[in-house]
Amino acid sequence: MNATVIEGHGLKRYYQRGSEVVRALDGVDIEIRAGEIVSVLGPSGCGKTTLINVLSCLDKPTAGALMVGGKSVAGLSEEELVEVRRGVLGFVFQQFSLLPTLTVRENVELPLLFLGLRPDRAWTDEILASVGLTDRATHLPRELSGGQMQRVAIARALISSPRVLVADEPTGNLDKSTGESIIALFKRLASETGVAILLTTHNTVFAAETDHIITLQDGRIVSDIRPSDPQRRHQPSQTI
Repeated sequence: MNATVIEGHGLKRYYQRGSEVVRALDGVDIEIRAGEIVSVLGPSGCGKTTLINVLSCLDKPTAGALMVGGKSVAGLSEEELVEVRRGVLGFVFQQFSLLPTLTVRENVELPLLFLGLRPDRAWTDEILASVGLTDRATHLPRELSGGQMQRVAIARALISSPRVLVADEPTGNLDKSTGESIIALFKRLASETGVAILLTTHNTVFAAETDHIITLQDGRIVSDIRPSDPQRRHQPSQTI
């Protein structure tokens, strides 16, 4: 069995909205293993984004235990959480968030500059090759297709060698064919590098291609399956 890279037990995230208490997460148990692609499904407002924000230390749970990269994050300061994120997590944004005046190579290497690290050209070339962008290294974002820009965003997330790649609706702005190519890329990266990929999606077809499918409703997990496992943790209780 692959090593566990993120593990949460009894995770809750409540917040106040006027006089109402919103239970965005309401007691979630979850395990994410190295080298697997985890898709989080569910209708809008079910808690998908809240879940990945908590798991990636962008938001603190109201209650529950969370281990990231083998380390408990309970009680850590924001500065300490930043260090956890830097050492374990890479982020892919739905809107790409590329700087228009920088080349593909420069956009990919940008996180290293923020970390005070000097880019290694050979490593950048390897990352660009892994996402099929070797021939686009000197291009500007305006010269790329939507799928190519998403690949730049993925390469930028990989440049710091994360153990977990976090992607919120990574195919949401892409057409069907391009979305399929991104899922295929994720599958290859997970298989070849061992990086775990945690993504949210509304697309059940794409989710069916992943190794671990979690379905949320009203802040709770109603289905948690690994299709290739002989024993599934929970059978789906309903179709969403």
